Amino acid sequence: MTAVERTRASLERIDALDGALRACVLVRRDAAPAEADAVDRRADPGPLAGLTFAVKDNTDVAGAITTDGLGPPHPAPAAADATAVRRLRAAGAVLVAKANLEQLSFGATTQNPTFGGCRNPWDRTRIPGGSSGGSAVAVAAGLVDVALGTDTGGSLRNPAAFCGVSALRPTHGVVPVAGVTPLSPSMDVVGPIARRVSDLAKVMDVLAPAQAAPGTAADAEGLAVGIPTTYFLDDLDPGVARGFDALLDALRAIGARPVPIALPGVGAVPDAMAALQNAEAARSLRAYWDDTRLSDGIRERMDLGRTRTDEQLAGAEVVADAWRDTVAGAFAQVAVIATPATPFTAPPINADNLVALSRRINRCTGPWPLTRAPALVLPLPLAPDGLPVGGQLVAAPGADARLLALGAALQAHTDWHEQTPPL
Repeated sequence: MTAVERTRASLERIDALDGALRACVLVRRDAAPAEADAVDRRADPGPLAGLTFAVKDNTDVAGAITTDGLGPPHPAPAAADATAVRRLRAAGAVLVAKANLEQLSFGATTQNPTFGGCRNPWDRTRIPGGSSGGSAVAVAAGLVDVALGTDTGGSLRNPAAFCGVSALRPTHGVVPVAGVTPLSPSMDVVGPIARRVSDLAKVMDVLAPAQAAPGTAADAEGLAVGIPTTYFLDDLDPGVARGFDALLDALRAIGARPVPIALPGVGAVPDAMAALQNAEAARSLRAYWDDTRLSDGIRERMDLGRTRTDEQLAGAEVVADAWRDTVAGAFAQVAVIATPATPFTAPPINADNLVALSRRINRCTGPWPLTRAPALVLPLPLAPDGLPVGGQLVAAPGADARLLALGAALQAHTDWHEQTPPL
């Protein structure tokens, strides 16, 4: 298909499905086909020629308002693309839409009071996760080929797991965040969501060329994969536990060696991470402290960050430093660590407290941003109730290519990533 044909197909699917899913807050119905035509006319259309993509609406697109999930009044339209957006468009990808998100990217449900509660395409009575929920839904429902989102405590990874697609949280700092609204800068990353790891690798090759390379099955031979003996496998839903066992079987089948590893002190990390993240977010978002547009849940998280004492933050830093040492020690023994991505499948839409629910959702994803490590989420076998399950692979900082190689090897051996929602 030409870029124009792919773009028109994407727009038609958005028109047919997104009224119920609410993945998009802006659809570029006129601009996208014109840009696709320009791609088709290039002498060298680029390595991503015709690939359609969406971008989370905390990210600047020239000429468009960046809402950050808030209602009016809005700032003036962005003067320039965020660096990540500019790189994808220069490589021939066509920007079709801006995606729904949690207000200020500060939660894990994407039930947005302004743009509507985003719906999980596998079951529209359930949340898609967040805060990059619209990006994950857009890919899972086939509205676009790939999407960009951001991840601070799990905002790329938990919606990918809940929606049955693949996502990469890159090593902190390798993808530029210029033009993206900060939440917690010491933990924020920009990363891609796609159905297949091979597409994540293509996108990463453009976003951060030195960090990405497509992998083959041979890359997994003899690879030591650590399986934590505490915390990450506690209290899993049966469907998630079954999916994780299937991941271990698949790792063995492609030649990897799952081995148990101890991660002492991990139980204290979630509280420390939450304290540090909320405090840093409150500083970054100082202009919104008294903003009447904020939902009760977002305001609660903001207030938690504002009220952290220096003593509490110093204690959290001690825990974080110890955790970084522990993880560095683990990566001296194994190349990759495997965990479930979430402890349960997508929860129903209800009035659960946003702060408490977000903490439960990010139970397996939240500890890793403190280490700057890259983390890959990929689909596992569906749970017995037909909902997606995600697995998480984590590597040492800078080893993004190793994760992509292992993920590609797993997806060459399995077809779990080809499962699609019953739309």
